[in-house]
Amino acid sequence: MSGGSFSAGLGEWIGSAEVYDGAGRFAGMGRDTRTVRADDGAGRVTVDVTFEGPFSLAGTYTIADHGTHRTYEGPLNLGRADVLGDGLVAAHNYWPSLGLSQRFFLMVLPGGNHQLSLALLSRGDQLRWTVVGEYQRQAGPSTPAPPPVEPIDPEAVRDDPTAGRGRLLLLRPGRWSGRLHRLDGDLEPSGTVDCTETLAPAGSKTAAGGEAVEVLLSGLGFAPDASFVLESDGWTARTVTGEVAGSAALSGGRGLSGQFHHDRAERRVWRREVVSRDGATKAVLHVWYRGEERLGALYGTLAFDPA
Repeated sequence: MSGGSFSAGLGEWIGSAEVYDGAGRFAGMGRDTRTVRADDGAGRVTVDVTFEGPFSLAGTYTIADHGTHRTYEGPLNLGRADVLGDGLVAAHNYWPSLGLSQRFFLMVLPGGNHQLSLALLSRGDQLRWTVVGEYQRQAGPSTPAPPPVEPIDPEAVRDDPTAGRGRLLLLRPGRWSGRLHRLDGDLEPSGTVDCTETLAPAGSKTAAGGEAVEVLLSGLGFAPDASFVLESDGWTARTVTGEVAGSAALSGGRGLSGQFHHDRAERRVWRREVVSRDGATKAVLHVWYRGEERLGALYGTLAFDPA
């Protein structure tokens, strides 16, 4: 995407994050405060971060805007992010103070004052933390702070994959639908697609005793419509039959990251998704590949209609 801009992310953002350990178990809530301010007219901003939770992080870093991408210049954060759309970045970066690498996407939702994010923090190839974030922009001193999020007791829900919500928001029976932006292999805009994802009980039990889910997908942008059966133990999900094969990690039923192979099209997709706390909206970023060749991406938000 050409002509990247920081305007969608400037200001103060206050939010909460749900943090999960490398096994997908809930580790605790995090409070995240970020202030993003423009330094000069040369396309740089400074970000002040304070994160308090199962791990802590505080400090400052500079981001330089290069139009199609951004570079994180330290000292707190080093790396690069692709600018995929107005208000959406996908980053590979490194936090020296934690000694952890991060795969991350952050999306500003329609309206401009709400963000959803998913961060996968690893040491080498070992996943240490998954952070599911939700943030609100403070428009000014008179803007009230977001109401406190009801805390979740890690000990009470450690063995509950829904993190106390009683359901996996991503896998509820119903229909996700919306119009997604399409990018080509160079991450240039190439139109939109109307995407739907319908989930229904498959009528069989999983090995863990739960219900298997039948999934119908349309509007994939890079592959034909497809159907498959997915089974989940709550912390992970995998296909068992159908036209798609693959698996994903789940975080509290709200966050998902995984790879799925569409064999008829000889393509695979890296799906990353985050559902809002109220369960009504999910931010999606789907990056498509043929082997290691990136074919393009779909991104945007889908709304949920219960069955």
